[in-house]
Amino acid sequence: MRPHTALSRHHGPMGADQFAAQPGQRGRLTSRDNAADVCHGVFFPHTVEQLDPGRGFDLDYRLTQVGPLTLAEITHHTDVRLDFAELRTGYYVNVPLSGAVRSRHRGIDVTATTETASVSGPVGETVVTRWVAGTRNLALRIDGGVVDRTLAEALRGGGAGFDPSFDLRTGPGRSWLGMLRVLRDQLDDPDSVLHRPMTAMPFVESLVTGFCTVSNPAFRQALDRAAEPIPPAAVRTAVDIMHARPQLPLTTAELARRCNVSVRTLQEGFQRHLGVAPMAYLRSVRLERAHADLRAADPGQDTVSAIAYRWGFGNLTRFAHQHRMTYGQSPKETLRVRAGRH
Repeated sequence: MRPHTALSRHHGPMGADQFAAQPGQRGRLTSRDNAADVCHGVFFPHTVEQLDPGRGFDLDYRLTQVGPLTLAEITHHTDVRLDFAELRTGYYVNVPLSGAVRSRHRGIDVTATTETASVSGPVGETVVTRWVAGTRNLALRIDGGVVDRTLAEALRGGGAGFDPSFDLRTGPGRSWLGMLRVLRDQLDDPDSVLHRPMTAMPFVESLVTGFCTVSNPAFRQALDRAAEPIPPAAVRTAVDIMHARPQLPLTTAELARRCNVSVRTLQEGFQRHLGVAPMAYLRSVRLERAHADLRAADPGQDTVSAIAYRWGFGNLTRFAHQHRMTYGQSPKETLRVRAGRH
């Protein structure tokens, strides 16, 4: 079987033009060479050694990419060993949905199971010593530059020292796994709002931040520290950006970067000066634009759902509720009012 064309890798900072999800790929591979060709283009260069040579090589996979994330669901039907190159460009997380993946990173042995995820970084020896036959594994690759920037913004100088594993059963690890499952399921749906940059970018950024939270102790400590006082000018700058270009897939982190403050500082500044979170304020701006579009729309050609999605509202029920609470009528009623004027 010939491998599909590999998904393109993400490089550089996150931007709207890089957030269209790549078409998903899936298939079965019965050749180690074909498996290497597919995986090299998506993850990192590595060799595959079959630990049970008496059985035929067999691998099922499905994979997709959005922004700095590449997500693959892979099942090896024979025991294999994977040796990764020393220099890689990102972070790699194994989250088995069944079975076990045993690995060694920088001299530390970890067994990833349905209860424990394993983590490896860009530097140091990484070996999957045994991918147990039949194990169905969610393998996540996160662009290293995006992770490093997230750490640097919180730690003011970077922060190495990732835990080699984290618990998937309780607390933040369980919550993060839920987000990862949502990403997998949504990217499999061609009609999902996560195929739209305006909704994909904040979700992906939250997943990256969540990864740092569950796997980097210094990052967790930084989140618990009090934020620095924020000058009102930084809040005004963020508000001006939202009003000028609300159609962009803005996130709290992106706004904080543009205002030269930390995420925590911007969040607390919005609460102090405006009484809302930055994303709540942005939703109000987008709701205003969506309302204006509804009033100007042609009911014969435009729909409520199209206008809602245009402005980043993926949940139509919630959009309708927010619109009614703000403007005293449902989006459909606003559209009909426009029709009655003609």
